[in-house]
Amino acid sequence: MRFFLQTSLLIWGLATLTGCDLINPEEPIPGYVSIEPFQITTTANQGSASSKISEVWVSAGNDFLGAYRFGTAFPVLGTGPQPLTLQAGIKDNGIGELPEIYPFYAPVTVTVNLGANETQIIRPMTSYLPETKFAFIENFEGPQHIFRTVRTGTTAQAVQRSAEMPFEGEASGVFVLDSMNTVAEVVALPLLSGLNSSSPYVYLEMNYKSDVDVLVGLVGFETGGPIAGTTLYESGFRARADWNKIYFNLSQTIFNSRFPQYQIVLQAAIPVQNGVPEKKVAKVWIDNVKLVHF
Repeated sequence: MRFFLQTSLLIWGLATLTGCDLINPEEPIPGYVSIEPFQITTTANQGSASSKISEVWVSAGNDFLGAYRFGTAFPVLGTGPQPLTLQAGIKDNGIGELPEIYPFYAPVTVTVNLGANETQIIRPMTSYLPETKFAFIENFEGPQHIFRTVRTGTTAQAVQRSAEMPFEGEASGVFVLDSMNTVAEVVALPLLSGLNSSSPYVYLEMNYKSDVDVLVGLVGFETGGPIAGTTLYESGFRARADWNKIYFNLSQTIFNSRFPQYQIVLQAAIPVQNGVPEKKVAKVWIDNVKLVHF
């Protein structure tokens, strides 16, 4: 009887321990990954390597792990080699609430072999995808440039090549407003069409700094001339004292416009209060302007 009781208690104890393991299994201890900012490389015909990648989007196989700020350690479960896909994230139109994967930068695939509680640091490098096309690139390094047309304002307000405060290289572009000419619209010369015929993605990249707010849009054209009243503005940037980089998503704007042909236009204006301009002089600086599509 005593042997039976002891055996029964032993079996009950083992079953209880096994049951606890089944109900509360031991959780695996993750390893961690921290990703440094992307380095961008470009070829001679792709213009500047300037970028403003705000975060990294990370996937493991078919599982999306999340979008992370650079230098933030995040957990990765699993043992042995773990392949990760890293994609460069930007803020569409410079708006923090519009994070997007930039479609023209190539995804980066890395393999990490993590131990429990270990952190590996990754320093990714990427470039434009081979299928990326450039409708134009303007870096203001040559004697001529594409922003020579003034749609609103005087000819004196055309963009000038200036070596005074270049973003990089020898020169940048600048146009000037004053109290007598408070509004200026400058147009990029190429007459464009069909940029979204193969893919909907069309972006305008730009380095800039400005004394006033600036709008970015399209001027529509029929064959032979402009369409009356068809300037379309849906994006822009705020005044900023130091150089910044921005990615304008023109995909929806171009699709919605239905323009047969179009040009890129920038509009700047000095605010006027009670008939008095707020500034006597305002300058807008631009550089490395790229219109990219597939």
